[in-house]
Amino acid sequence: MKIMRCLFLVLALGFGWCAQRVQGQTSEQVMSFSVLCQYVTNYSSTTNLTTQVVTHYVALETVLLNSANLVKAMAIDLLNTNWTQWAGAAIVYEVNMANGAQGIYMRLDGRQTNVSSFFGNNLTNIFSQNVNNVFTGSNYATSLPLGGNDNDQSNTEVTNVNFSGNLAYLTFASGNVSFDLFGYSQGPVVHGSGYLDGKLYERYLQEAEIVGAGTFTLNVTTNIYLIATTNGTPTNYTGVAHGTVFLGVPYFLTNGPPSGP
Repeated sequence: MKIMRCLFLVLALGFGWCAQRVQGQTSEQVMSFSVLCQYVTNYSSTTNLTTQVVTHYVALETVLLNSANLVKAMAIDLLNTNWTQWAGAAIVYEVNMANGAQGIYMRLDGRQTNVSSFFGNNLTNIFSQNVNNVFTGSNYATSLPLGGNDNDQSNTEVTNVNFSGNLAYLTFASGNVSFDLFGYSQGPVVHGSGYLDGKLYERYLQEAEIVGAGTFTLNVTTNIYLIATTNGTPTNYTGVAHGTVFLGVPYFLTNGPPSGP
């Protein structure tokens, strides 16, 4: 009988722990980055031995920055040579379900650190809060954001999904990588809800695809993103950036909610 009671207690605690894992006051969305950066390298030269004419060429090079690159760049700024402590971390967009405060975090194995400052603390409403700093279109304030219902029909199933669209201005700056993207965000608006300590928290949350273009700077003096050149390596590469950022499906955490940037 005692064995059965102990087994029941273990099962109860186990189910209680599992239930707690799916509850939370914090919504989390994984951010995925794919930013293509293009820059002009030093001249390369060829000499025609017959005519003795030297021809100079300018090469257009490309660097792809993904989520892992940004994690490394932030971790180096935070921990220098110990940056590998955050290797493999995800970049997540968190929302406090109680008051709507937002923050961006690096998260790995149940621990996280606030990295909103690397994004200029410009993250409110899917990176739309500072659009007016770079865009002053006369109809922007009255015509956006867009929102409404979109009937999505798949075979015999019809669902009514809320979508939203808006302009977005996303910036990132670390000691060796920086870029800015101005563009457009769109995606479904979902009703998120979760329990914590018996209380229901709910809020409308947006999944988003942000597509934009801008500029970038890449500092290679740290050899983090070293690019070999025949005529030496300049301190910084600058050029045009364009890419996509995804905010994934929201899910809920049991750790404390973000207090905002």
